[in-house]
Amino acid sequence: MVGKLKVVEILFCSSNRVKLVIEMPDPNCYSTKHAPHIPKLLFKLFPHLARHRCENDSGLSFRKECRSTEIPHLFEHLIIELQGQAQRSGVLKGETQWNWRVDPKGRFHVYVDYQNEILVLGAIRVAEQIIQALDNRGIEHIDVAAEIEQLRKLVEIGSHLQNLSPNAREHQEKPCKEANLRPVGA
Repeated sequence: MVGKLKVVEILFCSSNRVKLVIEMPDPNCYSTKHAPHIPKLLFKLFPHLARHRCENDSGLSFRKECRSTEIPHLFEHLIIELQGQAQRSGVLKGETQWNWRVDPKGRFHVYVDYQNEILVLGAIRVAEQIIQALDNRGIEHIDVAAEIEQLRKLVEIGSHLQNLSPNAREHQEKPCKEANLRPVGA
């Protein structure tokens, strides 16, 4: 087990991109090498993930990359997949970065595109729960269809709220470094 992946910050950036700061509880146990069961179970729940494009140094397919990748990288792709299943959104992209000369070991910066702010927040939470359940080998506790249905309800709410908000455009045009910080749990 790799322990509970924790989203410690969520920032909304320009161009419909969200930045997540992720911390892994054990800085020496953050890879699928340490938990090969996670990607195996993830592909069982979400077979379409195998068709995700993934740019990596080795030119591997996403499925092959998952044999030895960071758990936050899987998390990035899962957030994209959940959004795509809840709402047709075209191509969404993501990126996972880390620099342990600057940040503590085990901290990752995950960037994910979105079209619906409420949906991406829901997808982040569902992805957290799924990764945790898979790490605990609790695949039977995950009802993908029910989770996707709940996310589809969030799509409707998010679309309605965006149409009501006169400041929606202003919020979306802020660069990430100036975006409103929304601490998790606050």
